[in-house]
Amino acid sequence: MSDKPWFGPKRVGVGIRPQTWQGWAVTLLPAIVILVIALLLGR
Repeated sequence: MSDKPWFGPKRVGVGIRPQTWQGWAVTLLPAIVILVIALLLGR
């Protein structure tokens, strides 16, 4: 298991960004869930 942090500082701007696949999963999974719910409620 890697000790690399999932998120790290952005190169430009303020904030953090995903650095590993786990960070991207934590970022994209809730976005996909919200999108699916919005599409289902919009019917």
